[in-house]
Amino acid sequence: ADMCSWADRVAPNTVDEGSLFVEGMGVAERNIYVVPNGVEARFEKGKKALFKKKFGTESFILNVGHIGPERKNVLRLIQALETINHPAVIIGRIEKTPEGDRCLELARRNPRLMILDSVANDSNLFASAYAACDVFVLPSQFETPGIAALEAGLAGAKVVITPHGGTKEYFREYAEYVDPYSVENIRTG
Repeated sequence: ADMCSWADRVAPNTVDEGSLFVEGMGVAERNIYVVPNGVEARFEKGKKALFKKKFGTESFILNVGHIGPERKNVLRLIQALETINHPAVIIGRIEKTPEGDRCLELARRNPRLMILDSVANDSNLFASAYAACDVFVLPSQFETPGIAALEAGLAGAKVVITPHGGTKEYFREYAEYVDPYSVENIRTG
């Protein structure tokens, strides 16, 4: 709080996040300067054939992010995917947490779900994953605004995302918003 009060400007990524600084930390509204997140243009040019050739799938449901932190909500996503008869891929670092262990245990039971923990963000394969997917799902408890979802959207994927944390400022009517605490709502989205 002291650091924020000493700053001439506090630079959140969304208006919602700025409100948290104002309401929660007492930052003067005049010191809030929203700086939107951006993504690399290369995600618009990814080639889906590379991912399809390496992993044998396309038009899948995709999630990118850490597997294990509760905020990322991957466990509920995996639960939602259990009864969806469609291929799915989760790309992300697997953290050694109880939540991460539960995610892996549940994922192993779903033959349509592939978990990849070693795809470098700056690789052509990573951009290809976005290009090859049909739907990108980021049902986190909150995102400001969800850089992976921005990358996927730029690649042409349909986006399903949490409404919490300023995502509506970026995605407006171009995304499906789901309740991150409802497995059924995530499944429906």
